Amino acid sequence: MEKQLGKNERIKSIDKALDLLEFLSVNEQETGITEISKNLHLGLSTVHRILFTLKSRGYVIQNLNTRKYRLGIKLFTLGYAVQNIKHLVEITKPYLRQLSQSTNETANLAILEGKEVIYLAKAESSEVLTTNIKVGTILPAHCTALGKVLLAFISDQEFDILYKADESLPSLTSKSISSLEGLKKNLKKVKEQGCAVDREEYKVGINCFAVPVINNEDIAIMAISITGPASRFTIDEMEKVKGKLMTISKEISNQL
Repeated sequence: MEKQLGKNERIKSIDKALDLLEFLSVNEQETGITEISKNLHLGLSTVHRILFTLKSRGYVIQNLNTRKYRLGIKLFTLGYAVQNIKHLVEITKPYLRQLSQSTNETANLAILEGKEVIYLAKAESSEVLTTNIKVGTILPAHCTALGKVLLAFISDQEFDILYKADESLPSLTSKSISSLEGLKKNLKKVKEQGCAVDREEYKVGINCFAVPVINNEDIAIMAISITGPASRFTIDEMEKVKGKLMTISKEISNQL
């Protein structure tokens, strides 16, 4: 299930902090509290509290001589991380198109973020009947082949941090894995085989087959998959694309 939040669920204090960062980003000069307060229509005490928090986290820097503020190095670090993801997407896109054209199904790229997977790129099937998963979609990792293949390659310690012993798992369909014990058993098999299958676990009528992309530090940093209607993309068809996916996964890894 995709997350959709209304405007009334936005956190005002975070909105104000982001407004402040955006204001500093377009202002080339160091800026004082009074000027920030005036331009953003915020009280001086509010601006001071936001700046104090951002400064403590490295998102802004204060000039001790002028007492004015500018953006901090932490934002550069975050920007670098975003650029790195963008680089991964650009490397992978030609391979996704190749996969989609050779299988006539939709090819996807996703990363693991906590207990969820985020779809970063896809190459859509030319068939009339498609899966219609949009880039940016966020889904429970345990309900998708992409998520399961990424969960299978994290450490036991990381897994225990994500999933508590008595935790129940949300189900998207009647075929979704609903217990932690069932998930662990499935992930053990996934790691042994180096691939994961989703047979209508995310959505009724949709099947998916995924493999991880491993970097030179032996970490599964993302995963690629083929997705299609269950009536067309059957287990037999999944077996046929397995070799293609694994070969392309290795080719992508060699470029990292």
